[in-house]
Amino acid sequence: MENFLEICQVEKVYAGGVEALNQISLSVRKGEFLTLLGPSGCGKSTLLRVIAGLEKVTSGTIWLGGIEITQLPPNLRDTNMMFQDYALFPHKSILDNISFGLKVKGVSKNERYSAAKKMISFIQLNESADKYPNQLSGGQKQRVALARSLIVQPKILLLDEPLGALDADLRTTMQIELKKIQKEIGITFIYVTHDQEEALTMSDRIVVMNKGTIEQIGTPEEIYE
Repeated sequence: MENFLEICQVEKVYAGGVEALNQISLSVRKGEFLTLLGPSGCGKSTLLRVIAGLEKVTSGTIWLGGIEITQLPPNLRDTNMMFQDYALFPHKSILDNISFGLKVKGVSKNERYSAAKKMISFIQLNESADKYPNQLSGGQKQRVALARSLIVQPKILLLDEPLGALDADLRTTMQIELKKIQKEIGITFIYVTHDQEEALTMSDRIVVMNKGTIEQIGTPEEIYE
């Protein structure tokens, strides 16, 4: 697998001298499921936000597909982000929620609805296209949020503890489903969690973070050993 996201000596220092990221260098391979694992406050979500362009780096560079994106705004980065609360529009149907990203890009109504219906079929929610988020279960909302993130075909999908709000049984089911969808679509996932079992179950590689630094990078087997 080729490296196509390169994070080079990235630092993020907040006002008051709080150092969230300290000299982070990381290569991410195309099509892999990479997990950032560590305790709360270790910098993993900050790193995700820096990649997305939601936070500016203090120093260092970020490259995607051979192009430097360090100073690009989020909408020009070819990445997409999925949050724990899903952030679905309560007043829009599932069809409209999923197609929203294409609407923003100026895609015609027929085209975006056609693409959204294919995505709804892919996540196996055909009966729910006209429903609203409050009519769905937690797992269904999670799939809708995932479909909305994937429909714009980002090069990288950034996932910030997206299963955190689910109960234990549903969380286990969705771990398997998320990994399956990632393999079928082939998009690179960068996934944030503080749950060791989740990281070991889902990842191709794990990045162990602590106090704004990377302590270890390896396969689940290597990390476990």
